Amino acid sequence: MSAKLKVATRYLFREQLKYLGLVYFYVIASLAVIPFLFALFTGTLNHLSFGHLFVFNFSFIFGLFAFIWMTFSYDNFKLFIQNGISRKTFWLARLLSLLMVSLIGELLATIYYFAVSNPIQHWHFAQGFNHQFYAQLYGTHFGSGTMPNLIAGFILTWLLFVALGLSGMALGSIFSLLTKTVRRVVLIAIPILGGFFLVFLMNVSSPGSATDAHTKAIFEFLYWLMGGSNHDSAGSLNPIMPALTLIVIGILMAAIAYYFNRKLKLKNA
Repeated sequence: MSAKLKVATRYLFREQLKYLGLVYFYVIASLAVIPFLFALFTGTLNHLSFGHLFVFNFSFIFGLFAFIWMTFSYDNFKLFIQNGISRKTFWLARLLSLLMVSLIGELLATIYYFAVSNPIQHWHFAQGFNHQFYAQLYGTHFGSGTMPNLIAGFILTWLLFVALGLSGMALGSIFSLLTKTVRRVVLIAIPILGGFFLVFLMNVSSPGSATDAHTKAIFEFLYWLMGGSNHDSAGSLNPIMPALTLIVIGILMAAIAYYFNRKLKLKNA
């Protein structure tokens, strides 16, 4: 690893950790302050409980953070280019920092879940694992032992975080090339098109619709990507298939980010 790559990776890694800490702080503060204010104004302070602070999903928060944070490309690009760091080094440093921060994010979420949330809800280790979303889909694929399935779930979630971050990285690289006017149009158009797409899916997936057979085929394909087959039941799906899918998505998003990252230019204003 070159000296410039080390410096860039260390800077991005520390920056991500700092903002991740701020995000966790503000989320926890909001979860404490908002219920308190609501109870204060409604006169229900006697019934106020902060139990929800200890059982909320850290993984969900980190997934959002990884995607949103990685969409911000230009400011760090400008900083690094002005200090003699190439576009390729910038791209690689972002990739390496994402891999490390995602690993730390999932490690913190796992520790918090089993060390804090589990005892509060009076679950033992295996019970806590069985209540996870991963366990409900894939929890018995590697046998009845909790630890092998827990490790597999950890890896799969980490790959999900990386894929989300790389997707944000790809979108951020594309957005950085657009003018402000085009970015605003795209940001307005995406939710609208997304709403129409959801309505379309609801219509075509309704029983008896003209495209019902096609929709069924699509859902079967998605189920296969999730690791399911006609012989699998909930809890025994194969997590290797979604892991491979996430790796392919990650590689594709990283390639897209690299391609558009090479086209980034410093702006006058």
